[in-house]
Amino acid sequence: MVPEDNSPVTPGNAEKASPADKAGKDKRSTPGKDLAASAVIAAFAVFVILLAVRMPNPGKVVFTAPGLLPFITGLTLLIMAVGLGIRSIRAGGVRGLLQRPGKGVRDYFANGENLRALLLIGIIIVYVIVTEQITFDLRLPTGLFVFYFSSYELISIITLTLILRIFWRASLVRCVLVSALWTIALASTFRYAFHILLPGGG
Repeated sequence: MVPEDNSPVTPGNAEKASPADKAGKDKRSTPGKDLAASAVIAAFAVFVILLAVRMPNPGKVVFTAPGLLPFITGLTLLIMAVGLGIRSIRAGGVRGLLQRPGKGVRDYFANGENLRALLLIGIIIVYVIVTEQITFDLRLPTGLFVFYFSSYELISIITLTLILRIFWRASLVRCVLVSALWTIALASTFRYAFHILLPGGG
């Protein structure tokens, strides 16, 4: 039998144990935090779905509608948010929020990662609104096909560059190159391979 260590906590070993304990408490998620996160994600998903439904429909095949991809993305986020919310409610998330609502809100906004997530959601909301309001379509005929560059690509490149600068923190040139290559590649895939109309007219 190994005797239990009932030695008193001294200032020395308390200092050694406290940083790890504090780090574990800060990083560990709770049902209340998961429930709050699911509510934010669900609200954002519903907002995206509503904007996607309002996008113009060509009136032909539904798979060519510009709002198809945003609608699928918003619906996927909503399903994940509902699943996270149900799991957090079963784990006692509602009770945790009701017992200390003020402290829960302060803890949420005191976390740097939560603030960065809210910033990302805000950027995406502005991105969706601007994409819907600003539209233009440039066409460059080539020997093989007509190359399209619409407002969707331009706004996506600017938005993705901003996100990369905030979260990736690479140089501005690298962020612009990565965002431009990814945006043009994905837009070209959906436009030419799948014949899906993109927001912005092309």
